Amino acid sequence: MSTDYIYKRGEKFIYRRRVPKYVSNLDHRKEIKLALKTDNYQEAVVRANIYNEQIETFWRALLQSGKSKGSNEKYKTAVQLARAYGFTYKTADQIASSTLNEIVDRLSIDINSQQKADALLGGVQESHLKLSDCTELYWELVHDRLSDKTAFKVTKWKNPRKAAIENFIAVVGNKHLHEIDRKDILDFRGWWNKRIKNGLSADSANKQLRYVKDILQTVSNDNEIDIDFEPLFLRTRFQYKVKSRPPFEVSFVQNTLLRKLDGLNDRDRMVIMALADTGARISEIFGLKSEDIKLNDEVPFIWIRPREGYALKTSSSERKIPLVGSSLYAFTQCPDGFNHVGNPDTFSNMANNYLKNNNLRPTPQHKVYSLRHTFKDRLRDIEAPEEIIDDLMGHKKNGPKYGRGHRLDTKLKWLEKIAFTV
Repeated sequence: MSTDYIYKRGEKFIYRRRVPKYVSNLDHRKEIKLALKTDNYQEAVVRANIYNEQIETFWRALLQSGKSKGSNEKYKTAVQLARAYGFTYKTADQIASSTLNEIVDRLSIDINSQQKADALLGGVQESHLKLSDCTELYWELVHDRLSDKTAFKVTKWKNPRKAAIENFIAVVGNKHLHEIDRKDILDFRGWWNKRIKNGLSADSANKQLRYVKDILQTVSNDNEIDIDFEPLFLRTRFQYKVKSRPPFEVSFVQNTLLRKLDGLNDRDRMVIMALADTGARISEIFGLKSEDIKLNDEVPFIWIRPREGYALKTSSSERKIPLVGSSLYAFTQCPDGFNHVGNPDTFSNMANNYLKNNNLRPTPQHKVYSLRHTFKDRLRDIEAPEEIIDDLMGHKKNGPKYGRGHRLDTKLKWLEKIAFTV
C-alpha cells in the first residue's frame, strides 16, 4: 500500500480513503476515516496497512456477493440494535407520530454510525419477507428437527408443510409476513370449513393450521418481526372424533389373510408376515438393517432402534421384539431385511390396494396397519401384563422408567402363545 491514505490531524495520524467508484454502488459511504492513534509515522504506516487490507477484503466480499447486506438482514440488525439501546424499532413515520419525550430520548443517543442512525431513527423499512419466502427459510431454521431423518422422511415431513403454506397463499395472497392479521387466519379457516363440508377431514384442517402457525412464528421470530401469532390462531381448531382403526379378527388373519398372499411378490408377502407377528409399524420394519436382525441368538429377535440419519417416531419406540410364527419365517427368508428396497408409503399403498382388490378387508376401514391393532388385541386376549404389551408395542409407559426392561425370554413366553402358524 502507498502512503496516500495517511494524513496528519493535529498531533496524530489518521487513515482516510474515498470509496472507489467500482464498489460505490455497494458501499454507500463517501469516505472512510479511521484514527490511527499514534504520532509516530512509521507506526501509522503499519496500522494503516492493516486497516487497508481489511477494507479491501470487505470490498472484495461485496463484489463477490454482488450485493450489500439484504434489506431483511438490515431490518434484523436495526431491530436488535434498537433493542440494545432500550427502544422498540420504529420506522421514521412511526417515530414522527411518537411522543416528544421519546423522540428526544432517541436523539440524545450518540449516533456515530449510519447503522445506529437506522436503528434509532427508523432508517430501515420493515421486513419485505413474503409468505412465499417462508418455507425455504423455515427449513434452515428447523434443521435440528430433520438432522436424524432419512431423505425419504425429510421429504415426507416437508411436503405437508409446504402444501399448507401454498394453500394459505392461495386463500390470502402472497402477502408480506408483517401484514398477516386475524382476518387472514379466519379466511383460511373458513376455506377449510367448506372443504370439511365436502368430505375432507377436520384432522387435515387442524394440521394445516398448525403447520402455518409454526412456520410463520418461527420465521418471524428469526427475522425480528414483532408478531405474536398465538392470538391470531386462537379458537381456530376444528372439533372432531378420533377414529381408531379397526383390528382384524385373529381367525381371519390366520385362516384367510395369511393364506391369500400368493398374488404378491416374495418380498411384499414377507413384509406382511413380519408385521403380523411383531406388531411393528411399517416404517419400523423397513427401517431395520441386517445388523438389527438377530437370527442366530438364543432368542431370535429384531432390534428397532434409531441411528444416525434415522429417527424413530418416539423415544419409547426403541425395543427388541422376539421372532415367532410368521415373523420368524419372514426374517428367515429375508435375513437382511427390507431396508434396501422401496419405501414404507409405497408398500402401504400397494398392500392396501391388494387387500381391497382381493376382498381381504372386512370393512373399508381395515388397512395393513390394522395388523398392529390386532397384535395388541391378541396380547390382551391372553391377559399379558400391560407393561409387556407397552414394551412390545413401543408405547410410552406411565411414570418414571426403572430398570432395563423385560428380558427377551420373558417377552418370548407371551409371544409364543399368540404366534400364527405358517
